[in-house]
Amino acid sequence: MKNYVINANTLAIIPCDNNMSLVYEGENMFIIDSKPNNIINKNCIRNGSTLNGRQKSTENITGSNYKVPILVSEEDKIIFFPTSSPRLKSVSWLNLTNIDKTYYNIAKKVSVVVFYNAVMIELNVSLNIINNQILKATRLEHNLRRNRA
Repeated sequence: MKNYVINANTLAIIPCDNNMSLVYEGENMFIIDSKPNNIINKNCIRNGSTLNGRQKSTENITGSNYKVPILVSEEDKIIFFPTSSPRLKSVSWLNLTNIDKTYYNIAKKVSVVVFYNAVMIELNVSLNIINNQILKATRLEHNLRRNRA
């Protein structure tokens, strides 16, 4: 599969080898022949902007300017955030709406993101970074809601 349409059930987009991505959707996983940033960008374009445009919008709305979350779809209220700088090949994107909790697995030395459907993803990113990104995404969501009122 080359093109993937992000939807409310999309949990995460994780980089794989050879410029491919592992997409978690509901309880399913798909290999997509595209980098995570390309999937995000194509979906932003599909919804009227670009990844860069969405990043600039978030910077304007929240005042944050590093590893900013983005509104992928206004209509579906889908906000994704990066786990590292989007310039890095190792960047993963997580859907704020579907996250239930996070914790650190000491034995494996990985952070774990648990989604509402009980799917768990292990990431080699510090738990502080993930929780900070969740906070940024929540601030974006709050500001968007306030601006619509």
